[in-house]
Amino acid sequence: MYYYIYDSFLNDKKYHSLLAKIENRLTDLGINGKINHLSFLKNIQQILAEEIRRGVKTVVVVGSDKTLGQIINLIMDLNVVIGYIPIHSECIAGLLNIPQGEHACDVLSARIVKRIDLGKVNNYYFIGAIETGGQKLTFECDGNYIINLTNKDNIINIGNLNYQHGIFASPNDECLDLFIENTEKKFLIKKKATLSHLTFKKIRLSAEKPMPILLMDEKKILKTPVEIKVQPKKLRMIVGRGSL
Repeated sequence: MYYYIYDSFLNDKKYHSLLAKIENRLTDLGINGKINHLSFLKNIQQILAEEIRRGVKTVVVVGSDKTLGQIINLIMDLNVVIGYIPIHSECIAGLLNIPQGEHACDVLSARIVKRIDLGKVNNYYFIGAIETGGQKLTFECDGNYIINLTNKDNIINIGNLNYQHGIFASPNDECLDLFIENTEKKFLIKKKATLSHLTFKKIRLSAEKPMPILLMDEKKILKTPVEIKVQPKKLRMIVGRGSL
């Protein structure tokens, strides 16, 4: 059984035509199911748990990468497969070979289920990446070595499923990818950017002053210090043919 969760932004009438196409295609494919619209007034985690007890095997997120991140954090303790019909996706759908809109219904119907890694920062899971920046940062990596950044203008990206600087961060390698980009300013000389890339399983990130970390999947803001680690094969997800 399939259970569909629509993001609240889809209540806007400009999406009604697209949703009708999606629902018609799901019916044609024989995979239509119950629909629930996200709302601040609903306890969606409790609703999901009840539906799964009634036999739901697949929860399909209809919305954005943010919606997907929210639902992933609600279902991690439940025995369920995640599907995705992206309406607005910045990167996740493309990296999983899932087309946007009604064409994603065919991916659901093909039902290629893969176990993929997730990242975890403190108590939050993420499928994509997190970002931060600043100076006087310390990374304790896998309990083996420490990286200290003293320069200003550091841009930090930590990806589980991501594409940065021509490098694909794979959610199948049981590690996370750390990119450190620094733009150095010198008197009368143009900015010079340097890039470092490494992989790890667990990092503790701290800073001299508390600084925000952007959890891109859910647009949450966390404060340092944080612990970031990979959760191997944590998520069962329907992906497009030829991905991963």
